[in-house]
Amino acid sequence: MQTTLYPPRRRETLHRTTFDLLALFTLLFFLGGVLTAAGWGFWHTGRIYTGVSVGGVSLGGLTRAEALKRLNATLYQYPLPPIMLVYDQQQWPLETARVRANADLMTAVNRAYLFGRSGSLLHDIADQLHAALRQQEISPPVAVDVAALRAAVAAIAATVDRPGMAARTLGDVAIAAQPGVAVDVDATVQGVLAALQGDSIHTVVEAPLVVNSVAPPQASLPASVLAPTGATLAPLLLRASVAGGDFALTPADLRELALSTTPLVLDDAKVRAYLETLAAQIDQRPRDARLRFNPDTGAVTVLTPSFAGRALDVEASLAAIQAAVASGAPEAQLVINSVPPAVDMNRIAEMGIRELVSSGTTYFAGSSASRIRNVEVAAEQFEGVVIPPGGIFSFNEIVRDVSSANGFEDSLVIWGDRTAVGVGGGVCQVSTTVFRAAYEGGFPLVERYNHGYVVDWYGEPGMDATIFTPDVDFRFRNDTNAYLLIDPVVDSVNGVITFNFYGTRPDRTVTVSKPEITDVIKPDAPIYTVDENLAPGQIKQVEWEKEGMSVTVTRTIVENGTTRTDTLKSLYQPWRAVYLVGPGTPTPGAESGN
Repeated sequence: MQTTLYPPRRRETLHRTTFDLLALFTLLFFLGGVLTAAGWGFWHTGRIYTGVSVGGVSLGGLTRAEALKRLNATLYQYPLPPIMLVYDQQQWPLETARVRANADLMTAVNRAYLFGRSGSLLHDIADQLHAALRQQEISPPVAVDVAALRAAVAAIAATVDRPGMAARTLGDVAIAAQPGVAVDVDATVQGVLAALQGDSIHTVVEAPLVVNSVAPPQASLPASVLAPTGATLAPLLLRASVAGGDFALTPADLRELALSTTPLVLDDAKVRAYLETLAAQIDQRPRDARLRFNPDTGAVTVLTPSFAGRALDVEASLAAIQAAVASGAPEAQLVINSVPPAVDMNRIAEMGIRELVSSGTTYFAGSSASRIRNVEVAAEQFEGVVIPPGGIFSFNEIVRDVSSANGFEDSLVIWGDRTAVGVGGGVCQVSTTVFRAAYEGGFPLVERYNHGYVVDWYGEPGMDATIFTPDVDFRFRNDTNAYLLIDPVVDSVNGVITFNFYGTRPDRTVTVSKPEITDVIKPDAPIYTVDENLAPGQIKQVEWEKEGMSVTVTRTIVENGTTRTDTLKSLYQPWRAVYLVGPGTPTPGAESGN
C-alpha cells in the first residue's frame, strides 16, 4: 500500500487566510454601510429625515408639502410664548394676540428639511444619525406684526414717559431740576424681536423696556411759563379687551385731537383718523375652514378649523370716546365687532356639499423632478378650499407667493420671449387644471389669461390659464346656491393632476367646442447663439418653434330651460427655435454667445 504524505500547512499561510477573511469581512461591512447610507439618502430624497419634528409633531419621511399640511392641521393653535417687558422692577405683559404673533410654519418646515443637508458629508451623517436615534426637535420661529408690536410698545410708553423739569421757584420754595424719562420704542421693539429668536419658545420671553433719561431744561423759568397748556388733562384709557390689550390717549394726544382744552372738546375728524390707525392694529381677518369630502360615504370632515375675525367699529367707538370726554369719565370702551368666517365649520350641514359638480384633468408625464415638485406644492395649497355661494375663487390669493421660501423650486418658466429657469415652473399646470374644472362646470370666469405661446403640456390650444403672482390671476365665481369644495388629486408617478369640485350639481348641461384656430403665423427663423460652455461642433436646442395663432373656444350652457353661450379667445405669439452652439461651429446666422 502506498501512502501519500502531505507537507504540513505553514503558519504564515494560516495567518494569510485569517487576514484575508478579516479584510473581506471589513470590505463587506464597509460596502454594506455605504449601500445602507445610499439607500437611506435615496429614500429621503425630497423628504425630511426620520426623527425630525417641529413643535412636537413628527415630520420624518414627509415631503415639505406634506409636512406643512400636517402642521397646519395640528399646530394652528400653537402655544406661543407670553412676552414680558421689564424695567425698574416693573413688568408689562404683551399678549401675543395684541402683537399678532404666530408660528411661522413654512420656515419651520424648511428648517426641518434642511436638517442633515448642510453639504458636509460627515456633519450630515452625524446629524442624520442623531435625528434617527435621539430625535431632533425644531421650534417654529415666531413671526410678529412689527407695526402692531410697535403700537403696543408705544401704548406702554405713553404711561411711562415723563418730561424733564427745569429748576424753578414756587413762592419761597426752590425746586431742583428733575430729569425725565422716555421709552425708546424702536430699541424696545428690536429687543423683543431678538428675544423671540431664542430657543426658549415655551417659556416667558422677557425683553427690556428700553428707557432713556431726558435732561431737564437748562433755563430757570417762572412757574407760569413752565406749566404746559392743558396740563390738568388726564389720560383717557381706551378699553379693547377683545383685541387682547388696551390703548391710552395721553394728555399730549388729547391736546392734539382737541378743538379746545378748556373745556376739552375733541375734533370728530381727528379722532376718526386716529381710530382708523387703531383699526389697522386691531382688525383681524377671519379664517375659513378647509374641508374634506368623501365621495364614497358623502361625509364632510374638517381639515382646518375656522375662527371668527374682528373689526373695530370706528363710528361707534368715536361716539363712545366723545361721550366719555363729555362726562369726564377716565375710560371709554372701543366697539369691536366679531366677523364670522365665510366658511364656518359649525355650519357644514347647511353647505350642500354632497356630490361631484365638475372636474378637470391635465397631464405632466415627462416633466423634470423640480417641475413635478412645483405641481405638488401648488396643488397642496388648494386642498379643502371652499368657495361660498356667490364667492370668487382667486388662484393667487390661495397659492400666495411663488418663491423658494414657500417650497417652490427652480424649473422652466416663460420669461419674456424666452423660456428660462425660474422659481415655480409647473405652477401653471395647476392653474390650467383648475381653470378646466371651472370652465367645463359652467362657472362664470372673472379673470383668465392664456400663455404667451402654445404650451405642449396642455394639449389643445385655447384651454390654458397662466398666472404670475401677484398680478396675473385666474378667478371664477361660484354661481351655484351651494358651497363648492375643491379637491386636488396629483398622481406624480403617472403625471396626472385632477381638480374635483364638490357641492350641489346645478341643473345645467355644459358643452365646450373644439378650438377654432385662425390667423396662423409662422415663427421666425431659428436663432443660433454661441455658448462658450459647449465644445466646438456641439449644438444644443433649448427652444422649439411654435406657430402663433388666434384660438376661439365656445361654451354652451343649458340651464333651467335657458341656453346661453360665451366665447373664450386666446392669442398666442409665434415662438422660434433657439440653438446653442459651441465656438467655431458653422451655423446659419450665428449670434455671439453671452
